[in-house]
Amino acid sequence: MKHSYSSADESRLLRDVIRSLLLHRVWFFIGMQDVKRRYRRSFIGPLWILLNLGVYVGAIGFVYGVMFGQDLKAFLPYLMLGFVTWGLISASMVDAGTVFISAEGYIKQFSYPKQIYILRAIVSSSMNFAMGLAAVAVLQIVLGTFEFTGWLLAIPGIVLLYMALLGQTTIFSYLGVAFRDLPHALAGVLQVVFYLTPIVFPISVLKSHNLEFVYLINPIYHLIDVVRHPILTASLAPLSSYGFVFGYVLIVYCIAWYVASRLDKKVVFLL
Repeated sequence: MKHSYSSADESRLLRDVIRSLLLHRVWFFIGMQDVKRRYRRSFIGPLWILLNLGVYVGAIGFVYGVMFGQDLKAFLPYLMLGFVTWGLISASMVDAGTVFISAEGYIKQFSYPKQIYILRAIVSSSMNFAMGLAAVAVLQIVLGTFEFTGWLLAIPGIVLLYMALLGQTTIFSYLGVAFRDLPHALAGVLQVVFYLTPIVFPISVLKSHNLEFVYLINPIYHLIDVVRHPILTASLAPLSSYGFVFGYVLIVYCIAWYVASRLDKKVVFLL
């Protein structure tokens, strides 16, 4: 009986996932409404994203660039790309913990599959990422380092990144309902991971101290690298990074499927 119950749950979950993908107009609209609501009555609206990013990169870039003896012409785009990609990745973990909680009203009133709220969250966080990438392109044009080929070569990495984000957001969306302290715990853990990941410093710093393992076994570094490396060098990232990310995506999807199939029916009762 237990096996047949589990199989029925998984079949229903698969139907809900497919239905959610077909309802792309719904989750895209709700996601964009979240962005508009966030900047309602703001004088410059979403441009605050660019303003905050510019202040952060300008200040941190100058300090770290001088500290590590980096050429600011190359280091500023490196830092900005790392920061905007990190923001998207961390949102898929920390912010994902409140995906179903913030959608409680929708979930209890409408019969939409719950997965549309996961996709809604990705749409909302993607606004920061898109504007960040636009800022990087403008910065490269100003610095004279823009390479259109590099941006094209970054597309496979961006696709892999979003595949990983979907799995991560799914995992933490369901776990966040069952364990309300999870987002707070993740925020603390990710603060440590941020400083261990080559985002505000080049990997040469770790190499010089024989600490390559710190980033080689770090999935977040590889998720950033498959996007950042092509844009900065106009060449594909090392094949090892693509292989690492692909393997990571497979593992994350297996975990996401397991978690979702066990908790999907319980979400309404846990809210």
